Amino acid sequence: MNLNDVRLFIRVIEHNSFTAAADKLGIQKSTISRRIAQLEDELGVRLLQRTTRKLSLTSEGQDLFQRCQPLLDEMEAVEDRVVSKQAVPKGRLRITMPPEMGIFIMNDVIAGFMKMYPLIQIDIELSPRLVDLVEDGIDLALRVGELTDSSLIGRKIADVNIKLYAGVNYLEKHGEPKTPDDLINHHCLGGALSDPGWIFENWNDGKPVPANFKVRANSISFCREMLRKDLGIARLPIQFCMDDIESGLIKEVLSDYQAPDVSINALYPSRRHLNPKVRLFIDFMIESLEEHPWLNKP
Repeated sequence: MNLNDVRLFIRVIEHNSFTAAADKLGIQKSTISRRIAQLEDELGVRLLQRTTRKLSLTSEGQDLFQRCQPLLDEMEAVEDRVVSKQAVPKGRLRITMPPEMGIFIMNDVIAGFMKMYPLIQIDIELSPRLVDLVEDGIDLALRVGELTDSSLIGRKIADVNIKLYAGVNYLEKHGEPKTPDDLINHHCLGGALSDPGWIFENWNDGKPVPANFKVRANSISFCREMLRKDLGIARLPIQFCMDDIESGLIKEVLSDYQAPDVSINALYPSRRHLNPKVRLFIDFMIESLEEHPWLNKP
């Protein structure tokens, strides 16, 4: 039994796709299909049932996967330990993060990392979407806010301070809210498409307060533009708004009511051993962000 063919078989199952596995491994889809067919011929059993929409394991395929995946993990752990001892780290690292995080927070981190490790290449997807790391072949995801995917390993990187702001012209026209409960009578700008309400640590026992969201968008840059146009009240990172505050364009509202910090987390697939390049990048990132003006230390 060819162990390289077994490795390809396991990767196809983990990604639930020949195409995704091919993209991750950097080889042709047809090559993977041919090699798995050879493995099936060698074993004399069918391992996969293929349809146009999905893959399903036969009982023999399930048995092979369950027995060989831990062995492959252990082999890759040994390989990781050897690679981590390289004098000069190299290879490709695939990262996804929200656009504003890349532009306003991670730009200097990426530049510094590339200068320190010139033989590492980085593919960066700047997108608010929550990608499937395994299926999309992503090594590391940087995400903001509460984590919901229990299949991933998460490491908190930092906290972002946020407060509520409104344009001075908006406040002159609509008045200023006195308590969080007044938000239901104002125009609010939500920083997430599913934003149900806003939480304040010292109000309503920390439960979400209903807000009248006139606009919701999955971009804090867009929310800031709407804020500048006096369309309502937005909850944004402090440093993101400093220039507009200093120019007198916007001002803080509900300053007596503390919005909880928003966490930034690094996520990677749930395996026993972390890719050395991912570990290297996370360590570099944490050190680089210690003095970043947007962030608090965890």
